[in-house]
Amino acid sequence: MAKYAYEFHDTDSVCPYCGHGYQVECEDYDEEEREVECDECGKKYWMQQSYSVTTFTSPSCSLNDTAHVWEMKNLGNGTRHEFCTICDACKPLGDIQEKINA
Repeated sequence: MAKYAYEFHDTDSVCPYCGHGYQVECEDYDEEEREVECDECGKKYWMQQSYSVTTFTSPSCSLNDTAHVWEMKNLGNGTRHEFCTICDACKPLGDIQEKINA
């Protein structure tokens, strides 16, 4: 068994000898293996990065030119407000105020 181990971290480059870490700047990202010298202990080690993409999607009534389907929901502060059951948009207060004044 080796005295020093591989290090795996999501955001930092961590020296496998002394444990010193630093956050790699995005312009320095490179999937090719490269030699790095530790600023703390001065030892050299190999660093390789891999990329991961997380995709988030959400529905949109406005993008599809469809009408919102409003439903009254109870909020945590004891009040109620209308939200769209399709895209979860919050009904603007101006629309509610206009109904009250009408």
